[in-house]
Amino acid sequence: MERWVIAVLVAACIGWGALFVAPIALLALTYGCTADDDRLAASLATLSILDAHPAGATPHEERSSYCENDDRITTVRQSYRFSPPRADVLSFYREAAIKDGWTPPPNDDGEGLICFTKSVGGREVELSLGLSDEMRKAHGDGYEVYVESSLKGGGWC
Repeated sequence: MERWVIAVLVAACIGWGALFVAPIALLALTYGCTADDDRLAASLATLSILDAHPAGATPHEERSSYCENDDRITTVRQSYRFSPPRADVLSFYREAAIKDGWTPPPNDDGEGLICFTKSVGGREVELSLGLSDEMRKAHGDGYEVYVESSLKGGGWC
């Protein structure tokens, strides 16, 4: 085979290979959580709403954080031991959140689960509670407070 034919075949293989490999390499280099998300978690962990709790509630476990690799949503969680009626926990956090500048969703009737938002440093942050029966079975008498956001703002609520 002539050299120019081999050169054309090699160039074609390299070109097609780059066409398929480049997007995969770009995804691999940009996928997942980074140090920026760790800094966001550290910032979210300082929000005072995570320290607010009804009288008689005690923090359970250390405050923790995690980042969802696919969506890069960073969540900070604080759990509390407390076994009041569910409505009392919701009422407490609804009042505490509003006093702290959090905004309920437009269709909030004051009866359902909490999903408030607040602008923090120009980024939308969301506040929610974990009060499900499954959670109580897993963690005993208690509940969890979550604040979450992403580098673009917003979370799961």
